[in-house]
Amino acid sequence: MPDAAYRLSFTTGGLLRAEAVAVADVLLSLGDACAARGRAVEQNLVQQRTTASTVRVTREVFQRLAALPPTGVELVARGSVDDTRHVMWLAACLRYRFLRDFGREVVRERYTSGWSLLAYEDFDTFWNVQASWVDALRDAAESTRVKLRQNTFRMLREAGLLSTDHRVLPIVPSPTTVEVVTATSLELLLSFPIDNAQAATLAAIQNGA
Repeated sequence: MPDAAYRLSFTTGGLLRAEAVAVADVLLSLGDACAARGRAVEQNLVQQRTTASTVRVTREVFQRLAALPPTGVELVARGSVDDTRHVMWLAACLRYRFLRDFGREVVRERYTSGWSLLAYEDFDTFWNVQASWVDALRDAAESTRVKLRQNTFRMLREAGLLSTDHRVLPIVPSPTTVEVVTATSLELLLSFPIDNAQAATLAAIQNGA
């Protein structure tokens, strides 16, 4: 897998759910990404203190929304709080392969194994294993790893997948959220803390079984 799949630019900002809701609404109303981005920056929809931060965060929100199918963008703008949390976790996983793999191989594994506690050490172990073959991780500064670890846990909490005491929280995604996930790849359901039976049921429903 090329290192480009392991982007490491999610060092700050968390899930950006509220920011994405505001941006997605404008994107749908204007129907043009360039015009929507201009308005989002002009009106500071992402609620940043400086122009530079507004531009940077707006760009990040648009990049995550761009990873979603059109139904996903619509659900971010119009869905429930839980829907938007879950779809924005999906968007983060689509944008960042590291999060997708961490969700599947560590977060979900913690839930299905019955050991729900997710520790910082679990992140570090996963990082070190991946770094053995991904140059981007092996060459990253220690400060970058720490920031990414902090922001990963923040994103999981904001997505409703992790408690404040670092316990993995199971979810029951809505049918519309499942439709958005499977419109990208059914496999991405495994980046959420759902058990094997639930994953099989959701897959069967989507396959019309």
